[in-house]
Amino acid sequence: MAQKTLSVKLSLNDKQFQSSLRKATRKMKKFGQSMKRTGQTMTRSLTLPILALGAASISAFDKQQKAIAQVEAGLISTGEAVGFTSKQLQQMAADLQKRTLFGDEEILKDATAQLLTFTNIAGEQFERTQVAALNLATKLDGDLKSASIQLGKALNDPVANLAALGKSGIQFSEEQKKVIKELAETNRLAEAQTLILDELEKQYGGSAEAAAKAGAGGFKQLQNALMDVSEEFGAIIVDGIDPLKDSLEAFTKVLSNTSK
Repeated sequence: MAQKTLSVKLSLNDKQFQSSLRKATRKMKKFGQSMKRTGQTMTRSLTLPILALGAASISAFDKQQKAIAQVEAGLISTGEAVGFTSKQLQQMAADLQKRTLFGDEEILKDATAQLLTFTNIAGEQFERTQVAALNLATKLDGDLKSASIQLGKALNDPVANLAALGKSGIQFSEEQKKVIKELAETNRLAEAQTLILDELEKQYGGSAEAAAKAGAGGFKQLQNALMDVSEEFGAIIVDGIDPLKDSLEAFTKVLSNTSK
């Protein structure tokens, strides 16, 4: 009799246990589904910004490399008449970025590469002309490329193009014009360029640096610094993808030949 009673109790307990287990299992399943949905949402939330960051980094790296390519093409075509290497010109641009509102890729593309086409501007005069172009573009609220070309023409051939600077409000006295012309015509072009750059310094000097220190200038400089970091990320991504490029191209060809 005692055995039978014991058997019944175990059976009841077993049923209660199974019922409790099923309820717990259902709750765990619901919890798991909820966590899965949460995980998917978090994955989407994290993946999209990461993909956006990657795309922005690659774009920043691409702009920088294209600007450098323009500079190096200019050095090759002019036989490095400027007297500086690509690395030195890149460092100049980086230094100017720290003191102005212009990013180094913009300086390389719109100032350095443009001025390299004027082969009579070299050495110290080239460095000063870059600074003058940044000051002129800032003061007149114009674009850097136009300012660089305008100054490049005037300094490359002062006799023919000095008067054109007057359209931008850069004024020279008659005596200055006479001296500049005489120096240029007697193969003392570097001296003529120095006089022009000295006058530009008097009229526009410090404009680019002053703008960087005023208003939201500091924020713009921070953006430029962050862009440099982004370029580094872009370089890492591109370097990582490059070895796979041939395989990926082959794979896309296979996909393009498959049926719908």
